[in-house]
Amino acid sequence: MPRSMTGFGQADVHGYHVEIKGVNHRYRDIRVKLPRDLSSLEIPARDIVSDAVHRGKIDVTITRVAAAGAEERMSINWDLARIYHEDLKRMAGTFGGEVNFRDVLSLPGILSEETARAEDQWQLIRDALTEALQSFSLAKENEGDHLKSDINARVETLLHMSKAMKALATDMAKVYKDRLHANLNALLSEKTGVIDEVRLEQEVALLADKSDITEELVRLESHIRSLEEAMKVQAGPIGRRTDFILQEISREVNTVGSKSQISELSRMVIDGKTEIEKIREQIQNIE
Repeated sequence: MPRSMTGFGQADVHGYHVEIKGVNHRYRDIRVKLPRDLSSLEIPARDIVSDAVHRGKIDVTITRVAAAGAEERMSINWDLARIYHEDLKRMAGTFGGEVNFRDVLSLPGILSEETARAEDQWQLIRDALTEALQSFSLAKENEGDHLKSDINARVETLLHMSKAMKALATDMAKVYKDRLHANLNALLSEKTGVIDEVRLEQEVALLADKSDITEELVRLESHIRSLEEAMKVQAGPIGRRTDFILQEISREVNTVGSKSQISELSRMVIDGKTEIEKIREQIQNIE
């Protein structure tokens, strides 16, 4: 089943809150934000996300929402606080003013959060991250299911167009030949005696052959079938493959349009291009 690159997942486990947001991106770009004292865990966290995500821009935010260990508490550096306090009182005596505990508290190094070692927190964070990834994956699958339904309907429309084009193409060579004959007869009406009918027939046949779109329509239907099959893949990323197939479909439709000598066929080509662009917009969301 195709998965969207867009999604959101979150989890609250062991005192950690994890949010994962994904948006479209040509490649895989994973960014992990952790509390400063746990920054050493960024690489293993990114590795876990990388195993679960194939493409897209992914932002992972991990925050501490409660004590993640019984030993965690606020620690006061009393020795440093006394030194700061003496210095502040000396300055107040010289310049005037009063010193209170808030002045000391605002200085760096007085308060520090006493936490367990980062490596000791990894198991807790990994559990929270794993649960958030499950939520994220489910959201992407749900969105991918909507994309699949829309794309499949448009692929079916393209397939019907391809068959209709094939029916019209059977008469195109004759239409082109008759039109060329009529134009030549109008231009050379007074010189019919000098026209080499055999050579004319050869030239008409050659030009009619160049306007033939049988091969393009065969390839077009084959590519549409390939896209149809790609959308049935049950596992793994399909975004790049479907994008490539769609490029081939677009190329064949453009060639048919350049060779078309029938107005109805030209209108179908325009409608086909419209459907292709709508499919392309949806495929850009697929992982």
